[in-house]
Amino acid sequence: MIKLEQINLMLKQQPIFINLNLHIKKNNKILLKMPSGAGKSTLLKVIMGYIPINSGNILIDNEVLGQNNIDNLRQKFAYISQNISFTEESVEKYIELIFSFQKNKGIKLSNSTLYKLLENFDLNKSILKKSPLLLSGGEKQRIALILVLLLDREILLLDEVTSGLDHDLKIKVIKIIKDLDKTVIISSHDNQWLDYDEFEVVGW
Repeated sequence: MIKLEQINLMLKQQPIFINLNLHIKKNNKILLKMPSGAGKSTLLKVIMGYIPINSGNILIDNEVLGQNNIDNLRQKFAYISQNISFTEESVEKYIELIFSFQKNKGIKLSNSTLYKLLENFDLNKSILKKSPLLLSGGEKQRIALILVLLLDREILLLDEVTSGLDHDLKIKVIKIIKDLDKTVIISSHDNQWLDYDEFEVVGW
């Protein structure tokens, strides 16, 4: 499903990737577990096409990622960055905004599914009326996860999505993600992911 072939990338005159090769099959769960500064977050942005590579090929479902198809291929992805920000006056309004985008017009927002996901992630329905400014980091991470599950993309790219959670919530979120029928690439420093064989640890 995702192939990185001979990827080379320099940023600020520093080599980030040198002839990096990676093959991720459909529904694989990949855990990028490396020290800070190794390029984990950068790799997720490279796969999304946010950071152009110096050389090599990125293939999504056997299509080489390029300017002519980048918008279509991005429709397969949901990406959560480390810096989650909400632009509307409430969580509910933000979710409605995301579903109003042209690329999401064909996706029906199911309130029953939304409420079930809130329950699964230990969040009360009242959070929908809250201003994003009042949310903790962990609440933002869980709302972001709920949003990408509602969008139902094939591939999830998740950057430190459990960093703001306590131990029990980390385990709850990890268990939900491991059971997803999706391809998932996770960047994380949390060791709890290592307790589940569903996640294949990848480094370079």
